[in-house]
Amino acid sequence: MKVFSHFIISTTVLLSSVSFAEQQKPNILLLVAEDMSSHVKAFGDEIAITPNIDALAEKSVLYPNSFTTAGVCAPSRTGLITGVHQASIGGQHMRTRDYKESSYRAVPDENIKAFPELLRKNGYYTFVSSKLDYQFSEISANTGPFTIWDYEGSKPDWQGREQDQPFFGMYHFNISHESALFPEKIKNNVAKGIVKQTIKPEQVTVPAYYPDTKVVREAIAQVYNNVSAMDRQVGAILKRLKAEGLADETIVIWTTDHGDGLPRGKREIYDSGIKVPLVVHWPEKYRPENMAKHAVNEQLISFVDLAPSILTMANVDVPGYIQGSALLADNTLTKREYVFASKDRLDEQYFYERAVRSSEFKYIRNYLPNKPGGTRLAYREQLPIMGELWRTLANGEMNDAQKAWFLPRPKEELYSIINDPDEVINLAEDPAYKQQLMQMRSALTNWQHKVKDYSKLKEIEQANMFWPHGNQPVTPEPTITVNNKNLAVLANSNNGASLGYQLNKGKWRVYNQPFVVENGDQITAKAIRYGWQESPEIHITVTK
Repeated sequence: MKVFSHFIISTTVLLSSVSFAEQQKPNILLLVAEDMSSHVKAFGDEIAITPNIDALAEKSVLYPNSFTTAGVCAPSRTGLITGVHQASIGGQHMRTRDYKESSYRAVPDENIKAFPELLRKNGYYTFVSSKLDYQFSEISANTGPFTIWDYEGSKPDWQGREQDQPFFGMYHFNISHESALFPEKIKNNVAKGIVKQTIKPEQVTVPAYYPDTKVVREAIAQVYNNVSAMDRQVGAILKRLKAEGLADETIVIWTTDHGDGLPRGKREIYDSGIKVPLVVHWPEKYRPENMAKHAVNEQLISFVDLAPSILTMANVDVPGYIQGSALLADNTLTKREYVFASKDRLDEQYFYERAVRSSEFKYIRNYLPNKPGGTRLAYREQLPIMGELWRTLANGEMNDAQKAWFLPRPKEELYSIINDPDEVINLAEDPAYKQQLMQMRSALTNWQHKVKDYSKLKEIEQANMFWPHGNQPVTPEPTITVNNKNLAVLANSNNGASLGYQLNKGKWRVYNQPFVVENGDQITAKAIRYGWQESPEIHITVTK
């Protein structure tokens, strides 16, 4: 495969120096599959049946070394949507709302906003399919800050925009989700013709951390068949984009929210849980001069790089709080040396792990050692493969590599990615790797000194910090004033609140700057601090 050279420039980016179409604002689509690793033919998996993503990849830049910030959806999506690691805003546990002692929401620092809101403030029409799942929202549409999206729901569409308005759309494909591996879901999806059982169990490769049994092979084959269904859904969107004459106006990004939905993949910070495929397609008119039309870029990419990259593609300034770099939009920036990931509470089970990954090694520090990774989570136990793993463990049918996940975890883990891609041989106690161990320890420690980590607190302390005594704060009402230049000005006593308004009962708009009004106009406004309740609406009629 063709590999890009290494790039030497600072990784801290506030404004991009990219030269492409600086005054233009391309349409951007972010297509996010769920719960899958690189089961795509374009990424070297010869078993995969993914013709639509493969065709897109043929005219795109591929990033095979991309990593999410967590191995599970809500924390990972929080990092994606904000451009900061989820632990920095209290979004590291799965999920905040499921904490039994106090069902709270994360409350980011007052300056932190979801990047689609920043796009919306800069003229974009933003829309998303039904799944949100940020830690300052619920899972489903219309449960998060109303200022992020123009449209949320089951029929995401760019048709709601104004004439010539650029759009940013985010689609989610849950056919590849872990739950689509539950027996009843498989049965229903096959009966409806959504999933075709094309890949057979005997075709798949079994990773070193699984016993090679019929049930395990069936589970892996089902992942491939669900991925094929997802590929067809992606193809339908790309076909429509072309049919409506928008393909040459739209940057398309395809990826997945974390690694495999199978046990020892999902929820973990091994590569099986956090390494994902990533495709970026540039229409010719927006492609930067230094960006190849088609290439494989081997540099490390973190999900916190998506927000600054998309903002840069849209020619929107990247805020200083962003922890990522616009590496997908400007390949003159320094390549990453490391990516970082977190694993914290998973449903009813507590974990506290941090990982650093280089191009050659993975280091995991476990702050709650001596607890197995393979624990019983009620949701995951619905997978037939999980029952098979418990059975083979109990019957002594597993080798050391397969048993490791079920045994008490050590304080430190070190893996050679090149020699041991399945991460089953822990080198942390091997004297021959002492130098690599110290180097990776240091990299993690240095990162932790730079990044706020709410896991240093007990979760009840975090919950009470965000929602005192378990009560969700209410955002104060905004104020509306109209000055002598007929400009309406919105403000709020809470500096972290986002503001929105309706003019003459029209659609809701996110407030960015004063706007012109006329005598008799009706203004409705409300405010939202992420993680808090919306303020009540206020109404005024403009009178001179």
